[in-house]
Amino acid sequence: MKTVINKIIMSHFSPLNLLSAWIIKLAKLIIGNKKKSFVFYLFLFLIVSSKDANWTFIQSACAQQDAQYSQYMFNQFAINPAYAGSKDAINTNIFYRSAWVGVEGAPTTTSFDVQGPMHKKNAALGFNLIHETIGPKKTAGIFGSYAYRIKIRNGKLSFGLRAGIYQNVFDWGKITYKDKLDIYDTYTTESHTAFNTDAGLYYYSNTLYWGISVTHLNEGRIINLKNKNGEYSTLLPHLFFTGGKAWEVTDKLIFSPSYMIKYVEGAPICADFNFSFLIKQQIWVGLSFRTGVGIVTYLQYKITDKFKIGYAYDIGLNKLGASSNEIMISYDIKVFKKPAFISPRYF
Repeated sequence: MKTVINKIIMSHFSPLNLLSAWIIKLAKLIIGNKKKSFVFYLFLFLIVSSKDANWTFIQSACAQQDAQYSQYMFNQFAINPAYAGSKDAINTNIFYRSAWVGVEGAPTTTSFDVQGPMHKKNAALGFNLIHETIGPKKTAGIFGSYAYRIKIRNGKLSFGLRAGIYQNVFDWGKITYKDKLDIYDTYTTESHTAFNTDAGLYYYSNTLYWGISVTHLNEGRIINLKNKNGEYSTLLPHLFFTGGKAWEVTDKLIFSPSYMIKYVEGAPICADFNFSFLIKQQIWVGLSFRTGVGIVTYLQYKITDKFKIGYAYDIGLNKLGASSNEIMISYDIKVFKKPAFISPRYF
């Protein structure tokens, strides 16, 4: 974790951030004009996301142990337990993702989650189920979350904790071993159950959000076997930074850029930059740029105020070059008559 903290501290003193600070000061002179402020923030977002920002991770490939999602901007509960209750309704979601189409042993992920606020309280509860298959490994997980929210200015700040278990099952017979003396060359099935904890912060208002979360805080063991060096394989902490902002371009068009930065020890930092448009309060369309991987196109259709369905298509531009498909189904159950926000919410 010291490495992560050092990277964060150093980033705040980089020339880019010093330049950004001056630009933000300039924004105060422009902020009075809505059209000009919209153009300014769009310009700033493009600067930060451009390859000329001198971020060394832009051209790096992404690697992580957690399941990958492309429509997380519509439901961040999978990566941040503090997201629970932010929709002021009982929110249910189903995700199905088939990655790297055409590649043998490619990941497939199915997940279900439900979360919502407690009546007349600042607390919220959530529940996750996940099943993932990749090569010889199958993973199932079940988790419970608790979040506590406090009102700050025009929004709310939420603190979240999550705990649960993973069960990993390895079928060693599905692997072709070059080294016949490999310690895993047993052609048997091995399983292990591990306890897991996550934590996060999430701030949101009608038109913006930001979050930070860490998964696998306790670094649970993936399997109860040691490698040749006598070390166990464990789940490493994953650090997530997210943020987004929505602007009303016209009464029928909303523009919402957002980002997610991911870091795990031993892998390059990975970033997503997303550009979403809400058309007539009913259809979301967007394009994402995922560093070191490729681009993502996505579409979400609001069938009713409560029922939404979305689809994302990942286009691989790296050496693997494989595409991925993802489907999301979301349903909100309005159980409390008094809304937390009067004006429209975009997150």
